[in-house]
Amino acid sequence: MLKTCLLNPLFTEPVDRKRERYFVRSGSRWPASYTKPTGQIGRYIPFPFYLAYAAAILERASLPVTVADAVAENLPVESVLSFVRDERPDLVVYETTTPTHQRDLHLARQIKEITPGAEIALCGPHATTFPRQVLEEEAAVDYVLLYEYENTLHELVTKKAGGEDLDSLAGIAWRRNGEIVLKSEYQPIDPLDQLPFPARHLFPAPTRPDPHVYWDGFCQHRPAVQMHASRGCPFRCDFCLWVQVMYQDGKYRTFTPERVVDEMQDAVERFGAKEIYFDDDDFTISKKQVLGICREIRNRGFRIPWSCMGDAVVPDQEVFDAMADAGCVGMKFGVESAAPQILERLGKPVDLDRVRQVARWCSERNIKTHATITFGLWEESRETMEMNLSFVKDLDVDSVQFSITSPFPGTRYFEEMEEAGRLKSRNWEDYDGSRSAVVAFPNISLEEIQTFCERAPARWLFAKIRDPKWIARQARYLYRLARGQGLAGLKGRLKRVREIVWG
Repeated sequence: MLKTCLLNPLFTEPVDRKRERYFVRSGSRWPASYTKPTGQIGRYIPFPFYLAYAAAILERASLPVTVADAVAENLPVESVLSFVRDERPDLVVYETTTPTHQRDLHLARQIKEITPGAEIALCGPHATTFPRQVLEEEAAVDYVLLYEYENTLHELVTKKAGGEDLDSLAGIAWRRNGEIVLKSEYQPIDPLDQLPFPARHLFPAPTRPDPHVYWDGFCQHRPAVQMHASRGCPFRCDFCLWVQVMYQDGKYRTFTPERVVDEMQDAVERFGAKEIYFDDDDFTISKKQVLGICREIRNRGFRIPWSCMGDAVVPDQEVFDAMADAGCVGMKFGVESAAPQILERLGKPVDLDRVRQVARWCSERNIKTHATITFGLWEESRETMEMNLSFVKDLDVDSVQFSITSPFPGTRYFEEMEEAGRLKSRNWEDYDGSRSAVVAFPNISLEEIQTFCERAPARWLFAKIRDPKWIARQARYLYRLARGQGLAGLKGRLKRVREIVWG
């Protein structure tokens, strides 16, 4: 039978003698780079959901599949190539990102050199946006799988194994007789309950399954298993890569509450989870869904701390009370901007008074909060950035993330900025929101945006430490963290605070 190898390659580059930059890929809706001590595993490792669902579907069909998550194991490219050489797969699959595009193509050439008989399929947002260009640019790439690709991959493997043609497949591009065939129809996975549980027992490697390695620093207990309760989002933020490209602005879909809690229990029983983190596009979109999950948790008498990526638009006090009663200990949500002229164009109905109220509700129920702000939208200026910072200084949240908006290809924001002639780079490596800006603004330079973003965390923290109530709450959360992660986790959090203060 045809053997499939799923990869999550690691690409690094030196920053100085002690640090290197690593790129987060599969599992992240916001492809970006982070720094880590050279030769060590990064502090942020998202779980590669699509790869894990795809592996589970292949396993369910009794089709051979193997996995190498090099990001989670900190394996250099040479080790990944050795793994592929030893496994001798028929098909190699990995996701692409915009900032790693050229490295992704180079890796395809390297794989073909060591395993000439293997075919290569690329997927992920960048390849989905440019399927023809990828196939035209790199002869080593045989297929491009578009959108959410789990079922498409299964059908491709099945048809290849049976010697069938691919004409009936949707969401795929390939070559036939030297010509590119593009079947761009989007077929969302609906209902989501048809998906098996992701194959966590294969990650980061079948011989070394380890839930501890996948980590989001927002979590307060370890190990924390990352889950999805839904896909998609009804909001239409022009800069949102995942909803526009991977889901084609399609409908919001949910797993049933019963299925969600079944998977939560599986994560505890099989993988020793001490916390669940719902890394949805937006966990709190549907009040009915959230209340249903909370009710199912309570009805089963099941208790485990959990946290989520939600929003400050939909949930009300009833939702937060239910979440807290069902074990919720944390929520992230996007503010994006506090500037009225930017909020008007945001694509989701952010009400700043509502954001303040949501932060208060969470605080009252001991739900730790993390707000996100992004600089570099539309008519950004020094004034609007100061407005953003001033707002979150006063906002009763426990942590804040500042980033630079990347106008990723495939989004309306990219198209608008390109049409306006405001994209100052077509070097895809520059499309890395953790460190660079590529959109030109009339009243502020790219360098000023980058510098402001770098200094914002320290300015925010210096403002918050003057608030005795905020300090008291952080002491409670640090105690919770120490109980959930031990002294090592506490030391890691305090080290992160020192990095914010001292750089």
